[in-house]
Amino acid sequence: MQNNLVTQSNNLVTAAYTMTLREKELLLACVSRVDSRVDSRVDAEVVNKQTKFTVTVQEMKDLFYKETNKDNAFRDLEKAARSLFHREVEIKLDGNKTLITRFISGALFDPDKSQITVTFAEDILPYLTQLSANFTKYRLIEISELSSIHAIRLYELIICWIGQWQYSKEFEIDDFRYIMGVEGKYAQFGQLREYVIDKAIEEINNNTEYKVSVEYKKVRRSFVTLTLSFHKKSLAKLEDKKGKISEDMLSAIVRSKKFEADYNNYYRLSGEGKRDRDTFRNEMKDFITMYPEDFEKKPLENYLK
Repeated sequence: MQNNLVTQSNNLVTAAYTMTLREKELLLACVSRVDSRVDSRVDAEVVNKQTKFTVTVQEMKDLFYKETNKDNAFRDLEKAARSLFHREVEIKLDGNKTLITRFISGALFDPDKSQITVTFAEDILPYLTQLSANFTKYRLIEISELSSIHAIRLYELIICWIGQWQYSKEFEIDDFRYIMGVEGKYAQFGQLREYVIDKAIEEINNNTEYKVSVEYKKVRRSFVTLTLSFHKKSLAKLEDKKGKISEDMLSAIVRSKKFEADYNNYYRLSGEGKRDRDTFRNEMKDFITMYPEDFEKKPLENYLK
């Protein structure tokens, strides 16, 4: 499965749709088979509306669930495919335009081989192929331990936002319902918090390399906004009292002469970043937050001494 790499346009990641956990797992298993870099590889297969993607029960069990027998797994997979066939997705486009389409246009069931073959809808293909910019990618192993659709959904959004150098996101409560695909559900804020927000955050914090925290703003007796903050757990020693990455600590690190000496030729730096000290500091704050694993010459907190 192409090393189980899932690549999607950011527009698709932030689109609105409703889906069950099993439907999402099937969709991601199929998406991981798509080569999103057609333009850059002459040997890549061109994906079109006739291209078929086959997923076996054994692959799904290996990826997502192991405690079930083959018959039950195929039944669940078939049910997921039938439901996914009817799911709509609403994608916001430039120019105040909105596209409503489906994820798949067909599914072929083969119980004798314990497999299902899926065809993507034509209108969804541009959001999965020929992506050279503005896309989100991760490997299926990263979400294999997440057991709720809301946790997977939030994880994808976090990967998308971090890829845009954003490490916190504020939403009005209704806007958050929209992007999480729960419009019309959990009318009481307490339900939304318990079954969607808290559960998703807990699963991500317990089962991925990211740490997520949330703050709420209340006007009179009603909650009106929430702010999500997120970063890799390896940056825990740079957190402030609220569990966020400390801007003061980051600034102090990149201003350290020892840090500058260690990383003045860091390979991700732009040409300007290698020439101009202020640009170096601004870029390195983002790089530390996104790629903390790159900075292993010494613990980052040591540059604060």
